[in-house]
Amino acid sequence: MRPRLLAALAGLLAPLATIRGEEATPIPAAPPPAAALVSAVAQAPALRAARARAEAARSRVSSAGRLADPELEGMYSRAREPMGEEYPMWELTLRQPLPKAGERAADRARAAAVVSMAEADYAVMAGEMSAEVAMSVAEAEAARARADLFTRQIERTERVLAAVDTRLASGAGRVADRLALQTRIASMRLMVEQDARMADDALSEARGRLGLAPDAPLPPFSAPAASEIDPDAPPPLRLAAAKADEARAMARMARASARPMTSVGLRFEREEQSMGNMDTVGVAFMTEIPFRSRGYARSEERAARAEENAARAEADSARHRARADLARAARASRLADTARRLAAETSARLDAEYDSLVRSAGTAGAGMGGEVSVLMVLEILERQTDTRLQVIEAEAAARVARAELWRHAPAPLFTP
Repeated sequence: MRPRLLAALAGLLAPLATIRGEEATPIPAAPPPAAALVSAVAQAPALRAARARAEAARSRVSSAGRLADPELEGMYSRAREPMGEEYPMWELTLRQPLPKAGERAADRARAAAVVSMAEADYAVMAGEMSAEVAMSVAEAEAARARADLFTRQIERTERVLAAVDTRLASGAGRVADRLALQTRIASMRLMVEQDARMADDALSEARGRLGLAPDAPLPPFSAPAASEIDPDAPPPLRLAAAKADEARAMARMARASARPMTSVGLRFEREEQSMGNMDTVGVAFMTEIPFRSRGYARSEERAARAEENAARAEADSARHRARADLARAARASRLADTARRLAAETSARLDAEYDSLVRSAGTAGAGMGGEVSVLMVLEILERQTDTRLQVIEAEAAARVARAELWRHAPAPLFTP
């Protein structure tokens, strides 16, 4: 009976031989920011639209602070004197409206701020899209790694199931062991299907953001290094600074709008009388009476100041978020390193447990040995799976945290 028991235990423990000495394959470290990802993002429809808006803003700069066109006014009439004489009269007036004091400079400053806002908005959108695409790729790779892990574990469990079937055929096994193994296999197959769907969904979402065909290749995962991120100069901070500049320009325009509109003109009038023409030349001046506009201007200036304060708050938020994301990426990387180290130690302990199980197989009782060995084999398989899953999840979290750094990548990297 002892040789048959040893042979049965050897068949049950055979799947663990492939576990022993197997090193957890870590997800490769992220390379430096890849030109492939930046290029793919730059060709996305949303980024092309943002680039066109930036070009439109630059084109409008030349029309900022414009001078009003001169106005030419003509008048013709016929005069009749009491003595019955009639003669024509005509008049020409050339008028030039004058800009309000400070209005042109404020308009030019506002146009320049709009250009800065459009360019910063492009950089922000590019960083956001790069982060989202990189995160989708990282999630897809993690899901595939989980699916591969479950697939390998299914193969090992199926070999255990085959050994149990052999024992059942010889009348030495238990049906309960076979049912437990079949349940475990079915559960892992469902997990494989779920992870495969999650990977496909993540890649489909990335292609949708980039405007690619369903079968188009995606750029590989990449993330900027923490040393390349300046928390005091991320694209959102540049956007907030441009908003503050525009708000200050709008405040200047509000103050200018309270000033009266003026114009100067040159007037020429001729009366064609029978005794000779009578010409009149004069200078005209026109000004508004700013009776209501001053109250409106004060309201507009208060609104502009509020917009400036809001932009400053956004700038502070952008700085804090950049620092928080940098700290989060560092913590996630440390956790991934710890998970890999502890997983290696756990695998070594499981290998030692396997050796102990093999040594004790020769001394186990015939009845107890078969029952305990099946349960212990299944437990070791599950613990190996859980250990590797922890590494996959920790490395995926580290990748996602590094992908978030795209949101704070230097703006010149995405400058249109």
